[in-house]
Amino acid sequence: MGQSSSHTSTSGSENALLDVELEIISAKDIAAGDYFNIKAALKGRVASSDNVKPDTLCKLYLLDEDMDGDDALGQTQFNAVSTDGVETMFELLITRNDKAAGTIAVKVKSNISKINGDGELQQVGPVHYSAHLGITAGLFVQSMTNDDKLEASAYHLQMHNILRILPNDHEWNKNYPTIQKIFSPDHLESPALRKAISSEHEMVYRHGPNTQYGQLKDESDLFELINYGQRLDKPVLFTYAITLTGWYFSETGASFFKDMFSKHMLHANVAFSVKYAGEFHIEKGHFGKYKLVIDNNSGTYAPLKEDLPKLKEFFENNFPGILVEAKDRNDEELKKSRQEILDAWA
Repeated sequence: MGQSSSHTSTSGSENALLDVELEIISAKDIAAGDYFNIKAALKGRVASSDNVKPDTLCKLYLLDEDMDGDDALGQTQFNAVSTDGVETMFELLITRNDKAAGTIAVKVKSNISKINGDGELQQVGPVHYSAHLGITAGLFVQSMTNDDKLEASAYHLQMHNILRILPNDHEWNKNYPTIQKIFSPDHLESPALRKAISSEHEMVYRHGPNTQYGQLKDESDLFELINYGQRLDKPVLFTYAITLTGWYFSETGASFFKDMFSKHMLHANVAFSVKYAGEFHIEKGHFGKYKLVIDNNSGTYAPLKEDLPKLKEFFENNFPGILVEAKDRNDEELKKSRQEILDAWA
């Protein structure tokens, strides 16, 4: 099937928005996987999205859905424009691992809508994710245990309302000497180092045969995705970065972090600023309900503790009903919990 997502590349007029309807007409030269007839399987699948800003870059992910999991067949993209209610055909090139992987014909119809009154525009609905499993050198993923895969996996969640709830940018920490080598123009090696780390980010988050896709409808789906913050019956610590394109994270001790200047920098794709960054873990609270404990423990970006309430609001907005504690890195209780997790793996 096709999954769609979008991010805005440029803005149209302040209040002009589009209601977009997309229908898959046909596809050709796609890796068929276990489909008997992929054209028949794809044809007629419809997706719609309301309140899209003009010139938004829309991405369409093509998945082979079956009982054993969703296999990635490729992705394509197009810019949302108004068709004035007229159905318009587009033939889009599909790529997979940066190589041509067929074409797909889609029919798009869009109308301009307006925001009326003083209402606030919000994104709603399930959070789409991609789980990049078993990222490690020298091993076949098929030979790895589930625990090995968990340790060597990274996650990208396409979170809602990032700009609305987290408007502040947190720039790289200019008081951190090691990071100055990466970002400061005073260091001639900076561009080469940033390029190397960006290549590492692309490797970790590339879409391939071992990438899984899905939707998170509530906090229970989130906790299940990360195995309730456990591996080998021990609690684990996660490192994360939130950028304009979503929430990126992995276990803090993931194997692909070896020799990295900064774990947060890898997740943020060497961005000069992030919306937030730090670490998190999962705790089991009262009556067996799980809780997300998240902080600002990032030496690379050192986000201000004053924005922690907004960080809490951000996760409550994306996962209604979730229990969240947003703590400063200097919180004594947090330091104790963090050390207990690290000691469990010592």
